[in-house]
Amino acid sequence: MARKKFQWSRETDDPEGELHFTDRTSRSLRKRESDELDALVKQLVRLKPDQLARLSLSEPVSAALHEARRIKAKGRVRSGMRRQMLFVAGVLRNEDEETVAAIISAVKRMTQKGG
Repeated sequence: MARKKFQWSRETDDPEGELHFTDRTSRSLRKRESDELDALVKQLVRLKPDQLARLSLSEPVSAALHEARRIKAKGRVRSGMRRQMLFVAGVLRNEDEETVAAIISAVKRMTQKGG
């Protein structure tokens, strides 16, 4: 059975409000966005500290990345590092789309010119 492309929903700030049609995003699109965010987190963790300092990151993102770099420096802590990378991705999801897009473009520029 095919999934519905639209669904009825209410505004998040008014749970008693009027119902309206909303467009439903496909699962493959959500997966692609999630994979892109995971790749961004990997690139952010691999950046040098001076490159990371040049980015305009919010305090929660900066703190989560600092913790990920600390875990990475410990050595072979794979499951802890995986969980921390997922946490950083979750913190980035809470940021504005414009902020994340700016971070992506800055990281691409840094990695293309090699520093």
